[in-house]
Amino acid sequence: MKQLLLLVIFLSLPFVPAFAQLIEELDEMPPQQIQLEMYYTLIEEKGKFGLADYDGKVVVPARYTSVAYKGYEPHIRVELDGKFGLMDTEQKLLLPIQYSKLEVFFQRTDVFYVEYQVEGKRKTDIITETGSSILPAGAVLQGYHGAEIMITVNGKEALIDGESGSYLLKPIYDSVDSQGPRYLVCQNGKCGFIDKKTHEVLVPLIYDDEYTYYRNGLVILVLKGKAGVMDEQGNTVIPFEYEKISSGSDNKIFNVRNAAQKEALFTAEGKQFTAWYDYITDDIGKQFYYYRQDGPAKDQYKFGYVDKSGKDLTGPVFDKPVMFYASDNCIELKKDGQTVYLTREGKVGTKKCD
Repeated sequence: MKQLLLLVIFLSLPFVPAFAQLIEELDEMPPQQIQLEMYYTLIEEKGKFGLADYDGKVVVPARYTSVAYKGYEPHIRVELDGKFGLMDTEQKLLLPIQYSKLEVFFQRTDVFYVEYQVEGKRKTDIITETGSSILPAGAVLQGYHGAEIMITVNGKEALIDGESGSYLLKPIYDSVDSQGPRYLVCQNGKCGFIDKKTHEVLVPLIYDDEYTYYRNGLVILVLKGKAGVMDEQGNTVIPFEYEKISSGSDNKIFNVRNAAQKEALFTAEGKQFTAWYDYITDDIGKQFYYYRQDGPAKDQYKFGYVDKSGKDLTGPVFDKPVMFYASDNCIELKKDGQTVYLTREGKVGTKKCD
C-alpha cells in the first residue's frame, strides 16, 4: 500500500528533492498516520464538516462545527458548538465532545491539555487519550512550560515531568518558578535556587526576595533586609550591605543605593565606578549617565553627567536633565536659565548643535 501511495505522489511532484523529503516523512509515520494524511479530505454539508477518503467515501459524517487533523498526530479533533472531542483513525470517539479547549501536550501525541466546566467553574487537566489524568492524586494543575508541569498539592507547589510523570520538585514549596537551567523556590518566606538537572541546591533558601531572575550570570538577592549580587557559582559579587540594588541593563550595570539613600553605579564585576549621588541613571544604551545632586532645600537640585568610565564631565550645574542618546552629537541644556550645549566629547559650550 505504501508503495502505491508513493507512486501516486511521485507522479504529481515536479521536483526530486520534494519527493525524497516526502519518502523520509512517510517512513517516519506509523501506518494510521499515513492513512490519515494521504486519504482524508474535508467535506462540508450545510455549514457542518466531516471527512471523506479520496474515493469519496464518508468516514466522518459532516455534522461537526470543525474537524481538524495534523500529519504528526494519529487523532482527529472534532468540534461541535464550541466543545471539542477526540477520535481515532477508526472514527471511534476517544474523548467526549465536552472540552472548551483540547490541544496536544508538549511533544506527546497521546497526552492532551484540556479545559472544561464543572458546576460553572473552569477546570484544567492533562489527560491521556482514555481520559485519565496524568497528574498525581489530589494535584491541581497550575500550568506548564514545555514538558514541565506545575501543580499544587495541599497548597504546596511542585513540578512533575510530563514525559515520565515523576516529580522534578516535591510538593514542599510555597512557590516554584522555572528560570532557565534552574528553579527559584521559596519556603516559609525564604528563597533560593535549585539546579534543574541535578536537583541540587545552588543557592540556599535564606534570601528574602522571591521576585528575582538570573541575567548575565548574576542575580540580585536580599539577605536579612540588605541587597547584594551573587553569581551562578554562589559567589558574592556585590556584598549584602545595601538598601536597594536594581539594573535596567540585564545585570550589566547595577544601580546601588546605600544606607544614606545615595546612589552609585557598579560594574558586573562588583566594582563601583561612579561617585555617590542622590540619583543616577543606569541605562547603558545612552552616551552618558546623568545624575541629580540635591541642595539644602527640598526643591533645590541640579543635574550633571558622567561618562561610561564614571568620570564626572560637568558637575551638578544643569536645571533639568536631557537624555543623551548614543546617536546624538550634542544635546541642548539649561544652566541657570541660560541655554548651553553638551557635546559627545563631554564639552559644555554655547555653540549650537550641528
